Amino acid sequence: MAAISLLAAKAQNNELPMATLQHGEQTMVFIGVDAFKNAYDAAADSGDVITLSSGLFNSILISKSISVYGAGFEDDEATGTKATIIDGYIGLKNEEIATEDGDGNITKNIRKPNKCRFEGIAFVVNYSPDKTFRIDSDMSDIIFSKCMFNNIIIYNDIKHLMVNQCVGNNISGYYTPVVKSLYVVNSHLYEIAGYSLDKTSAIKIDHCIISHNGTPSGIGFYSNNILYSSLHSGAMAENNIFVGLNSSVGMGVQDMGNNWTGVADADVWAEENADGSYAEDKTFELKYPEKYVGTDGTQIGLHGGLYPWNKIPGTPRIVESNIDTKTSAEGKLKVSIKVEAQTKE
Repeated sequence: MAAISLLAAKAQNNELPMATLQHGEQTMVFIGVDAFKNAYDAAADSGDVITLSSGLFNSILISKSISVYGAGFEDDEATGTKATIIDGYIGLKNEEIATEDGDGNITKNIRKPNKCRFEGIAFVVNYSPDKTFRIDSDMSDIIFSKCMFNNIIIYNDIKHLMVNQCVGNNISGYYTPVVKSLYVVNSHLYEIAGYSLDKTSAIKIDHCIISHNGTPSGIGFYSNNILYSSLHSGAMAENNIFVGLNSSVGMGVQDMGNNWTGVADADVWAEENADGSYAEDKTFELKYPEKYVGTDGTQIGLHGGLYPWNKIPGTPRIVESNIDTKTSAEGKLKVSIKVEAQTKE
């Protein structure tokens, strides 16, 4: 299987990209490719929400505890909504903040972007390091939902990282980080690799497709997945399909039972899904969903479990915006925004 092509997030929008910042009861609107950056600069250290329209936005480094919602990581043909794309070097970074009191005393604190959430965004595209989403050390409660990314690289001591209904090439560690809680669910990835565990670690990959057929994936507990490689020694496996005539659970893996090994592609997928590689027009339906049943009683793969596959953001999204090209006599710019909530379950 080839690495997932992320060029599906190619959409451009002729309308100007727009970011809205929700700060308490106050809403601010920013326009242009730097709209995300300008909304972020205006946001409080924690609790604010930034909503991005379709279109291309310049990237930033994030050290505030914010939520960022886009219109989706791919075009939505049903509504005509284009993708939200953030392009360039992006990541979560601890930042030293210096404050001065009235007497001139300076106090330094570290601001951490804990409790960040990203939904409905494509983080583009390409294998160069500046196209990687990097997560700095000692952070917690980070969620990616319905996003597309190239690589997510994790540094040390990360707690409670969730990747839900996403598409990506790789989730990996920088050298040998300790990931204390990683939950990857209902996502289509090329590879998960490079984790170092301690006794507090809890790494679970559930109802996913992992398409790499070479190097074994990272250590963790794998359940209800469709896997194109063996697993790393030390991993645990239950109710997975191992695709390929010579595929197996792998040496040193704790086989918890009910794994299907040596399964041919043709016996896994409905015909339109062929080899299970990612493409935006594929449904990822199983050929025999009644046969391949997971630990939770639902079908194995993307359409089972607690978070059945659905690419449409669950939060309201900007699907249309109109911006006057000239200000009024009072110096005001008229902006109208159409917002749509998800209707598909």
